[in-house]
Amino acid sequence: MKRQFPFLKDFRKIRGVDGCFNLIDDGLPLDLPDEAGVYIIETVDKFVFSYPKGKSSVIYIGKSDHLRQRLREHRTELRNLIETSGDYGMAKDQPWVCSRYQYMYYHGKNAKVYYYKCLKKQEAKELEATIMWAFYRKYRALPVGNGAKSYAKE
Repeated sequence: MKRQFPFLKDFRKIRGVDGCFNLIDDGLPLDLPDEAGVYIIETVDKFVFSYPKGKSSVIYIGKSDHLRQRLREHRTELRNLIETSGDYGMAKDQPWVCSRYQYMYYHGKNAKVYYYKCLKKQEAKELEATIMWAFYRKYRALPVGNGAKSYAKE
């Protein structure tokens, strides 16, 4: 599988991503595991965000101990925003929506999700930290949908 993200150039060279799908259009794939892993959400309309050291289509990098469950939650949140949006993409009944969903809403009303399962005894937090630091080293910023450095190892 071809390398999808330039900031992960030395990451799992042979295997590549474990899977990818469109968050709204495709629904959740039947083979999406409900195990620990990390996912990367990017725009599907070729929009790129400007960072101090380059441009990237990545909106959000997240982790979960249950990928299927967490990605289902993201899908539900984005669908709710799309269905209930009023002026300026603001949800009529819920004015405060996480920025990651606003970015997905404005840049294609969809998102492509790539996921990596944890290997062997690897923990999702450790894998997320590896991927986030690779992103940060390349672009000198966090993805637009990520907040504080919750992924950082303590």
